[in-house]
Formats: sequence, C-alpha cells, structure tokens
Amino acid sequence: MAPTAGADGSSVRSGPGSAADGMFLTYVGCDSFFGPSSAPGTRVNLGPGTAPLGRRSFGLVPTAAGTASGPYVPFLSLAGAGASVAVTARAGTSGASYIWTSAPDAPSGHAWLGRAVVSVPAGGWHTVDTATLRYDWQLVDLVTGSATPGGSASPAEFVAAHGDGTGYVVTGFGCDGHAFNVDAVRGAGQTWDFEGTTLQTAISASAPQVEVGQDVVVSGHVTDASGRVTGDPVVLQARTPGVGEWRTVSDLTLVGPDGWSRASVTVTEDTEYRWLRPEGQYADAGSSASVVVRVVPSTTATPDPQEPAPSSPTPSAPTPSVPAPSSPPQSSPAG
Repeated sequence: MAPTAGADGSSVRSGPGSAADGMFLTYVGCDSFFGPSSAPGTRVNLGPGTAPLGRRSFGLVPTAAGTASGPYVPFLSLAGAGASVAVTARAGTSGASYIWTSAPDAPSGHAWLGRAVVSVPAGGWHTVDTATLRYDWQLVDLVTGSATPGGSASPAEFVAAHGDGTGYVVTGFGCDGHAFNVDAVRGAGQTWDFEGTTLQTAISASAPQVEVGQDVVVSGHVTDASGRVTGDPVVLQARTPGVGEWRTVSDLTLVGPDGWSRASVTVTEDTEYRWLRPEGQYADAGSSASVVVRVVPSTTATPDPQEPAPSSPTPSAPTPSVPAPSSPPQSSPAG
C-alpha cells in the first residue's frame, strides 16, 4: 500500500514498503552485508506499550538467528543522514547497522562500507541513532568484492576524513532470533510511522422487505485496499431506521469458505442493519454502510375476531314421501 501522510507530517505505512517508497524494511546478514539471511515474518501490532508514533508499530519475527532485519534509509549526504529507528523487544535483541557511501576519495568502481554492532535491552522502546555509532569501515571493490580495512569511525568522523557522499543505511535487529518491533524511522529530514491498514466492510440483505416475523439473512465481508478478503470477524448491529443507538444482534461472526460472514435475524418491524468490525492488532474498528429491511403486510388474510363468522346454511328438510294407500281388497259380492 502506498504511504499516506500523518497529522504530524510523518509518512504513514502499513507494510514494509519498497524501494519506490524511499524507506523500506529489508534484511541482510548479521556478520556481513552479503552473508546468509532469511526473510522474517511480519505483522502490525498495537503498541507494544505506547508506540513512539501513533498507536501501532511493525513487528518482525526472525525464522532463525543470523539475519538483521530493519529499515533501509537512503541519503544524499552522509553528514545529514540523521538515520534512526525506535525498537522494542520483549527479550531484547541484537543486530547490525551498515552504511554504504560513495565518498569522494573512493576510486572508480569502489564504495565504502561501514558496519556497527547494535543492541537494545529487554522491554520498552529504545532509539538507535546511527550518528552515535562507531562503524568499522572498509573500501570495497564492487567488481571483485575484495575489501581493504579503513579503520573505525563515527559517520561524522568518516565524513571529516574522507569527504561527504550519497548512499544508504540499513539498521537491522533479530540476529539472536528474537522477535521485535520497529517504529518512528527517521532519515534525511523525513519520518515514517507504522500504523494499521485500511479495511472496507460490505453488506447485503437477502431481501429488502419481508412479512412480519420472517427471517432475513444479512451477509458481509471485509477487504483491504487491494480488494483482498481479509476474513476479519464481524458482529451484526441493528436499530430503528435512522434513529436510536446501534445494538448488537449477533455473536462475533466468522467468515465462511466463500469469504462472507452471515447472520439470520427475525424481522418484526422496519430495521436498519450494519456490520461492525471490532478493533484488531492491524486495523482500527470500522463499520459497513447500512441496509434497511422493511416489514410489509402479510399476503394471507386473517379473519377479524370481532366480526361474527358467517352462519352456515341450514340444509333443507327432505320432503317426506306420502305413502300410497293400499288398495282395499276386492270382495266378491255375496251371493
């Protein structure tokens, strides 16, 4: 993510950055600049404790001992480099600082390389300033890699002896394998602050309106600035549309296999819903836009209990059939 400007004029980062950003985080060997090294794990953390700038810092977790990880800071003048970094490590940590510079007395195809051992004690934040360090210098043939020792000197002493020049500083920690955090990187008149990333939360409802007492499914997902789904858990909140306080109506809802979180709620009146993303280590709390689900009349007619039920028609009584009289027996005339 591209850096943004902080309220104090610092450049705010949420990731390690790249060469195009000026300062960026990198890793090198501990015993020598080109020695064996491995990429550390990275993270953004609240604090730890009170961060030197803002609320967060950038965490680096070595995969093994032997690698120095930290900021690369370019400069146009070693005399004005002013490179420093704030560091904290629960167990303390050791590292190395390197300066590459093209001093005026360096022959064509050569550059000066200085190396200094650095460390910070356990706990708290500590600022490591390259101006206060003493470096062991060597003149390096950039074609063959051969080096000629050039003595020990602070950056100011080196400039006084060899002249000023352009170059860059890499100050890294974790050589002992201990995890640590960095913040408030400074150099060449600039300051960089590590903060959380910016997230967006989307929301949708399975229906814009339902009959009273029916359920609706509200879905949401969280993405970063690149559109990548982050999978942050969310909670569903509701209120009367446009008024009142938001109230939580779901448990913390985890993301499903498709990257969406879902909650089913019963709607008894017009209700406005939103997803709330709680604060995390690497991002501030935030909420989605809202959706309103309205209640509509039922399509099934319900009889009014105050109206008498229609009477059932009385079946007509069957017309009784009249029995035919029996014919009287015919008598024979007396004779």
